[in-house]
Amino acid sequence: MTESPIGPPADLAALLPRRSGPGGMVVAVRRGGAVHTWGRGDLPDGPSSLFEIGSVTKTVTATLLALLAAEGVVGLDDPVAAHLPVAPPVVVRPVTLSDLASHHSGFPRLPAGSLWRGMTSERHDPYASFDEQRLLRAVAETKPERPPGEKFGYSNYGAGLLGFALARAAGTSYAALVADRVTGPLGLADTVLEPSAEQAARTAPGHGWLGRPAGAWDLAELAGAGGLRSTAADLLRLLALHGPDPAGPPDLVAAAAETARQRHQVGRIGVGLGWMIVPAGGPARTRLAHDALFHDGGTGGYRSFAAVVPATGDAVVVLRSRARGVTGTGLRLLRALAA
Repeated sequence: MTESPIGPPADLAALLPRRSGPGGMVVAVRRGGAVHTWGRGDLPDGPSSLFEIGSVTKTVTATLLALLAAEGVVGLDDPVAAHLPVAPPVVVRPVTLSDLASHHSGFPRLPAGSLWRGMTSERHDPYASFDEQRLLRAVAETKPERPPGEKFGYSNYGAGLLGFALARAAGTSYAALVADRVTGPLGLADTVLEPSAEQAARTAPGHGWLGRPAGAWDLAELAGAGGLRSTAADLLRLLALHGPDPAGPPDLVAAAAETARQRHQVGRIGVGLGWMIVPAGGPARTRLAHDALFHDGGTGGYRSFAAVVPATGDAVVVLRSRARGVTGTGLRLLRALAA
């Protein structure tokens, strides 16, 4: 695998935004085995700078679910209540772990009682108060809005609850579970929940929508929904679990394949465990030659996008330290790779 420090080829560079504005942006692309990296703006360690990756974390949480299920620690169809000290309310049937990972739990996007505080007193760090006590209180109070499995409904609460339940089932913390089972074996030294002082100094400072400085987010016990920081290089290595010649320990490769298997359909988009699946084909302007997996994310001062084409191993990562979307850029690059 080769690396280009000067940026992507001209056909891909033409798809990149010309300005990043306040903050910084890093784009990394793997095409045909070659890695190309581009960076711009306020990047304390250039393209190796760390970013909050928000909901791209959910793909790691789903990989943990597939790993632990393969080992018999949990079952994909276990009720989440089997791994919690408090049972969530039941509508028709219990919510399962795979329901949580595929956003078919019926749970609302946020836990009961958190929306108003998240818009007012806790708006600068809306999940930080969700210690174990508050989360368990929310588990008892948050009722599914519809029966599980009935309809797609994106839920940060559900994904965070999944990470919490998996850590309890494994007898450890979510941070330790990620480090022991995913980032450690893959050598992802810069993918962390709690950065060291050196990593904090290498983290691109976050900015809000208008470009004002924005502080870091602490997702506390809901970290499985979006608490990780990472780099573009680490995320490309994570995406390398998918492909015709996947790179990683066999158990992680098998777990990644399980997460990529489609469970549900929402319009043209498929839903796996933690992944959204863009099918091959479609209109000429957006046509893909092969299915692709993707997820995007955001926190108060960051946006992220990660995608991979399993048939070829080609992949795209876009990280930005400003709360303005990068999904459009990521999808344009993905289509260019998968055309």
